[in-house]
Amino acid sequence: MKIGVKQKAENRRAILDAAVDLMIEKGYRSMTMRAVARKAGIGDATIYNYFPTKESLIHGYYSEALDTAERSMAKVEDYDQFDLRERLQLLMETILEGYLGDREFVDETFSSVFFRPIPVDKGMRAIRSRFLDIVKEQFEAAVESGELPDLMLKELVYHCIWDYFVAVTLYWLRDDSEQFTNTTVFIDKSLDLGYTMLKAGVLDKITSLASFMFKSHILSRVEMIMEERDTFNRLKDEFMSHDVTR
Repeated sequence: MKIGVKQKAENRRAILDAAVDLMIEKGYRSMTMRAVARKAGIGDATIYNYFPTKESLIHGYYSEALDTAERSMAKVEDYDQFDLRERLQLLMETILEGYLGDREFVDETFSSVFFRPIPVDKGMRAIRSRFLDIVKEQFEAAVESGELPDLMLKELVYHCIWDYFVAVTLYWLRDDSEQFTNTTVFIDKSLDLGYTMLKAGVLDKITSLASFMFKSHILSRVEMIMEERDTFNRLKDEFMSHDVTR
């Protein structure tokens, strides 16, 4: 029997909820796809139409969390008037808020998923790509409004934000302060510093300096090599001339 889009979404959510509960209860190794299917109330074979492997269940959870965070941010009043710093902070805090109810599961799986080599992990590549798209939109809005100068190494900055998100999540998982106050302070202070540097164009200035030093070094080496080549050719000509004379 063919099911509708709404039912598919409900089945997917039920499967992910069941996987989270069973992974906390039994651990990743002991959890089986059959057990997840039965807890979710779907057929043993049907689950594979949604998630072909246990690993894809974990990827599905983090992908769904990112979807939920994006929808939540879109509903925030006056979001389009937020500056870049406020948008980045909202992104971090909204994702962590989504993780909160499943913190034990996130603690169990986050490092093993987010520290795998991304080039060989299709599921992780998709999650990172989605995250980077959100960050890119935030930066483009900031540049378009004149809030931020256009950056020379935009892609590098976007990937630094991804690494920052991973670091923030790991910090949050180890934060035992009341209502995760330490994490809030960490995000506030680190984003203040990063945003100030971006506004001042510090990154571009460092890049320009590094580029200048690199080019200067390369050019000086090229000139030295050319001089050495000329000297070598002159000595070779003198030697050949002397040899012919003999």
